[in-house]
Amino acid sequence: MRRNLPFHFALLTLTLAGASPAFADDELDEEQVATYAVQSRLFRLGGELNVAAGFLPINAFNKGLTIGGSFTYHFSNAWAWEVINGTYVYKQLDTGLKTELLDNFDVQPTKIAAIDLMLSSSLVVKPFYGKLAVFNRRVIHAEVSIPLGITLGRYTNPQSYLAGPNVGVLFRVFMSAHTSLRIDVRDNILFSHWAYNPSHWTYRNELLVSLGLAFAWGGDER
Repeated sequence: MRRNLPFHFALLTLTLAGASPAFADDELDEEQVATYAVQSRLFRLGGELNVAAGFLPINAFNKGLTIGGSFTYHFSNAWAWEVINGTYVYKQLDTGLKTELLDNFDVQPTKIAAIDLMLSSSLVVKPFYGKLAVFNRRVIHAEVSIPLGITLGRYTNPQSYLAGPNVGVLFRVFMSAHTSLRIDVRDNILFSHWAYNPSHWTYRNELLVSLGLAFAWGGDER
């Protein structure tokens, strides 16, 4: 038994020596996989024009159907400036609440202001970009960004102008290097002071949900 000890020791040494490169290869493979998983964006944007149709769902008396557009300049993959975004309410949809209050409770609402125009400018941060496989047959590229800016709104009945911040979420699906579909959900918080007490401020929420088609140019394609 003692005569076999040197042989067994030599065999164990060779086994461990052969196993060491395997661990090194495993670490190298993990690094390669991580590098492959985090890739550069395939689509990069420069200037961008967007046309959109949307809906204003919050007002209890009127819902608005909108058309609009925007121009955005993308500084990098992470930051952009939506220089101007305009939204026009081309149709007001009466919810019937005014008639219901009058018929059931003999209450006549007064000064039911409805927004008909919004102009905004926003800084856009773009933290999320990824690829989605559709039934393992096609890969689409998508981006999620967060606009934050200021909005000026015009109201009718009576006419007034209110301003305030806006914040939202923008989901983009790339159709090609220069075109993409955008789903934009943005909350505009517009402040006004109470006519009978100027030190007392109130605000209105104008939530806008829109679907847009964007055209881009000037970005690098990789």
